[in-house]
Parts: sequence; structure tokens; C-alpha cells
Amino acid sequence: MRLTKRFMDWYQGNNDKEKETPAGGIKRVGYVLWNYVGRLVVVNMLFLLCCIPIVTIPAALAALNRYLLGIYRVGYGFSLEDYWKEFKSGILKNLPAGLLTGGLGFYAYYLMSLAGNFDRGTTHDVLIGCGMGVMIFAILIGAYYFVMSAMLDLGAGALLKNTLILMTVEWKMSIVIVVTVVIAGGILLALAPYSLFLLLTIGVSFPQMLVYACVNRAVERRILQPFERQNGGVAEK
Repeated sequence: MRLTKRFMDWYQGNNDKEKETPAGGIKRVGYVLWNYVGRLVVVNMLFLLCCIPIVTIPAALAALNRYLLGIYRVGYGFSLEDYWKEFKSGILKNLPAGLLTGGLGFYAYYLMSLAGNFDRGTTHDVLIGCGMGVMIFAILIGAYYFVMSAMLDLGAGALLKNTLILMTVEWKMSIVIVVTVVIAGGILLALAPYSLFLLLTIGVSFPQMLVYACVNRAVERRILQPFERQNGGVAEK
């Protein structure tokens, strides 16, 4: 019984001993990882299950961000049942953005693969550079769009417009996001197949928590705070 209680405390985050918790940034991410790692593991596995039909990956990512929003801000308030509802309701809504992001990623891979057919020189370098540029563009669209889809009650067109604006004006944050995604993906690939355990536990939820923290800061500064000052309302879901 004691072992069961300790496991449930670990899963539910009842091991929190701090009176003042970090409000945001990397300290908040570390706080969530330390106190709610059990929830991150469970939602990571649920996300992977929801990705088995490839066309549902965009909806699964938006639902994951919605779940991370609740953990990041208050540590609770969004259950796994809510995750499932968010996933089902977002399948069609997030599919166009998913096709755009996936198409860009595939095109980037095609360009870099095509470069392998040429000897090192101008053509090879141009293709590699273009491929990397398109891949960065795909990473940023996926990062900003699907986090904002979980945060804001906006249509796909408005979300895409805000995505393009934010990824440009918040260029420093965009660099951090790209570096985070590249490092996370690089670790999983470099350690394969031994990284399978990491992938199944927090290999997606933890890097996505870092991405969410970056986008959340940009959205609050550029969208939510100005909106609330002008209208005295709340723009979030």
C-alpha cells in the first residue's frame, strides 16, 4: 500500500514541497519535470498512440500542447479525458497545418537528398542550404502554430497569420526553438535504438514542454497582454 501511495504521489505531483513556485521560463520547466514527470510520461505514451494513424499527428500535437498548457501554468486542470476530447475535435481543424508542415519537411528532405547526387560545389551547397532553410521554416511553423492552436480560440487562417508574424518578430525565440528541436531529435537519432525507451517516456513531451515555454512567452508578450490592455478581456480558450 505504501508503495502504491508513493507511486500515485509521484504521478499526481504531490511531491511538491516549494511554497513559491517558478512562474515561467526554464525554472518553471524544471519544476514541472521534477514534480509532474509521471504525467509527462503518461501523456507522452498517449501522444504516440494517437500518432499511429499518420494523419492524426497534427491533432495529437495540438492536444499534447493543450495538456502541457495546463501542467505548465497550474500543474493540473486538464485531464487525459480532456486530452482525448481535444484530440478528436482537432483532427480536421489541424489537418491543413499538418499537411503544410509535413510537406515542407518532406521537401527539405528531398532537397538535401538531391544534393547527394552532386559533387561538393555550388550546386551541392545551394541545395543543402535551401533544404536546411525549408526545414527550419517547417519546424517554426509547426512549433508556433500548434502551440497557439492550443492557447487561442482562432481559426486556421488567423493562427497561420500570427504564426508567420511571431516567428519573424520573435527571431531570438525562434532560434531557441530550432536549437531545442534539433538537439532533441539529434539525441534520439544518435542513441538509436537505445533511445527507444527515452522516446516512449519523455522523448516527445519534455522537448515539447520547452517549445511550449518559448512560444507561450512570445504569445503572452505579443498577443495576450496587448489584447487584454485594449479590450479588458481574455483571448485564450
